[in-house]
Amino acid sequence: MQTSSPAPIVMEGPIPVWMWLMLTVCCVWATATDLRSMKIPNYLTFPLFIGGLSYATFISGWEGTKASLGGAAFAGGVFVLAYAIAGGGAGDAKLMLALGAWLGIAKAATLVLAVTICGVVWSISVMIKQGFIREVPMMIVHGIFMTRYEFSRKIGRGLRSLIRRASGSSEDADPVKDVSTPIERPKHWVPYAPAILSGLLATWWWTVR
Repeated sequence: MQTSSPAPIVMEGPIPVWMWLMLTVCCVWATATDLRSMKIPNYLTFPLFIGGLSYATFISGWEGTKASLGGAAFAGGVFVLAYAIAGGGAGDAKLMLALGAWLGIAKAATLVLAVTICGVVWSISVMIKQGFIREVPMMIVHGIFMTRYEFSRKIGRGLRSLIRRASGSSEDADPVKDVSTPIERPKHWVPYAPAILSGLLATWWWTVR
C-alpha cells in the first residue's frame, strides 16, 4: 500500500522567476510612492502579504503557512520593533513583512542582510548629496538616546496602565497621543524603500547565482 508523500514546502526550493518579478514590481511601486509622498500605501503591502501567505498555504498546507509567517516575522521583525520603539517607517515594516511572507525564513535572512547593506550605502549617499555627512556621528548618538528614552517611556506607560487596572482606577495620568496627528519626519529623513528594492534585487541575484 502506497502512502502519499507530504507536499513540498514551496519556500525551501528555488523561487520561480515570476515571483521575483512580481516582488520587484511591487518594490518599484513602493519606492516611487515613498520618494514622492514619504508613504508606502497599505493597498500595496496588505494584499502582497495576504497573497504570499495564501500562496504558501495553498501549495504546502500548514507547513507552508508556518514558513510564510516565519519569513514575514524574520524579515519585518526588526522594522516593526524600530517603528514601535523609535517611530521608524511603518510602511517599510509592512513591506518587509510582505516580502518575507513570499520568501520564507532562509531567503528572508538573506534579504535582511542585503537590505541592511544597501540601506547603509543608500543613506550615506543621500547624506553626501545633501551635504550633512558631518552630522552623522551626532545623529547616531542622538538616535541611541532617543531610542532608549522611547523604550523606557513605553515600558513605564505599560506598567502604569497595569497598576491602574489592578487598582480599579480609571484615571489616565499618561494620555495617549492623538494618532490622527501626522508624524513629523526628522530633518534629515532618508526614504528606505530604495534600499529595500536594492536589497531584494541583490537577494534575487544571490539566490539564483
